[in-house]
Amino acid sequence: MPRPIFLHEVIDIVGQASVPYMEHTKAQAGAEKVDSFELVGTFSVMGITGRWPQVVNIWELPGGWAGWRSAVDRLNLKRPSNQALHGWWEQAYTYRTGGFDRLMAGHPGSPDIAGLLASGTTGTLFVHEITEVRPGAALDYLDAVRDVRAPLLADHGHRVTGLYEVLLTDTEVVTLWATDVDAHVALGQCWDATRGLLDDEEAAAAGVEPDERLLSWEVIARDLAVRRREELLTPAPGTVVGPPAWVQDDSVR
Repeated sequence: MPRPIFLHEVIDIVGQASVPYMEHTKAQAGAEKVDSFELVGTFSVMGITGRWPQVVNIWELPGGWAGWRSAVDRLNLKRPSNQALHGWWEQAYTYRTGGFDRLMAGHPGSPDIAGLLASGTTGTLFVHEITEVRPGAALDYLDAVRDVRAPLLADHGHRVTGLYEVLLTDTEVVTLWATDVDAHVALGQCWDATRGLLDDEEAAAAGVEPDERLLSWEVIARDLAVRRREELLTPAPGTVVGPPAWVQDDSVR
């Protein structure tokens, strides 16, 4: 099987247009594959955890490097004559102002779309990490995430959605985890309890216990990584990894 190749997009959104832009993205993904990209998921960045308003898209390029070759060819000197996507691009610019893209490759053990569908990996909340590693340490860091961190986080309700080496650089990796609100909060409480920052009464009320493996992972990570930043993503329903539908908020009238 060819090594999976992915495109990671961070899109700057106009005003409140995150949801319309995600729907526009899904519509293109569901259309005839004139661009050959297949959508893993489209997500809005939760402004309470990261820069906003932004949307993150992750696409898989079928065929690995062959798929990338086809995309570069179409979007290089042939772009002005690409009438199939011209209308989509024009409409997209009513929702966005620009963005930043990363070319990525799936690390061994990271699921592609077929693997995500086979395992049924979906989430109602996603943890999105962009990690700066020591130059040349990307593969070693991702090995450690796969072998040590992924089993640990699985015990806390977080499933691997992507372990990606960022190409065209030697200092970045992207990791993505599917979870839900309760598991996210419980992991945060566990992290505090492990460091002695959650008193016994609060820990008992939350039903969490310290997990020394969290501290052990930090020792491993700091040997390979320079810094890591996490943000929470809200998945658009109806994608490979997203939920089936939005949820109505009846708490505020």
